[in-house]
Amino acid sequence: MKKIFKFILVILVLGVFVFLYFKYQKEKITEVPNVFNNLDKKELCFALFSTPNENGLFDKYTLRIILDGDKANGELNFVPGEKDSKTGEIGGTVGPFDQTTMTRTADLWWFNYGEGISAQEQIKIILGENNASIGAGELIDRGAGVYVYKEPNNLHWGLNFPSVSCLDLAERTNVGGYLKDNISTLSPVKAVMGGTWYIFSVVIDLEKNSGTVVYEDGHVQEKRNFTYITNEKREIQSLTIY
Repeated sequence: MKKIFKFILVILVLGVFVFLYFKYQKEKITEVPNVFNNLDKKELCFALFSTPNENGLFDKYTLRIILDGDKANGELNFVPGEKDSKTGEIGGTVGPFDQTTMTRTADLWWFNYGEGISAQEQIKIILGENNASIGAGELIDRGAGVYVYKEPNNLHWGLNFPSVSCLDLAERTNVGGYLKDNISTLSPVKAVMGGTWYIFSVVIDLEKNSGTVVYEDGHVQEKRNFTYITNEKREIQSLTIY
């Protein structure tokens, strides 16, 4: 009798162990990335920067998107180094988490401004844990400045933005904006012949809180180094051009 009791006890213990093991494995497999594991409001940032040329010009593509349940909004900016920019706000919806691709797809409208023209464009973005892919395809004019995909189910997904720190992206934006707004007083030299300084290019080193700015007044060009100090929100406290 004792042997039978021990045998039954061993079988029960093994059964419990097997149950817990497979339960754990199932939970492990279905676990989603931390960035998508709930519907709480969250901010995601992505950016793609090219290498600056000899004039300090480079392509800047940035995406900031805020997910709030199935809603999405933010900003998408295309700023090529030597071409016209296209920038503006985005808004729309985001689909459920796809456990096969580990992504969510956002269906958005891009309210952009470029080349002196305001437009509303349909745009799809696949959001992964470490990158975002923007769907490219032919757009057709629906009228009143609204453009939609001609073939929304046949898009090219070659434009990939790596994920970046939203604070780092904010710091870049703040430095560039501060220089643009204050270059006339920050410059250690005065503009000549009644000209006004305007920013030509800015290259920033976030690790060293420094960078290089190129600016002009229509007559002469200055290329100078600068350093800056920020607060915990990455807002500019002070900036000095040398």
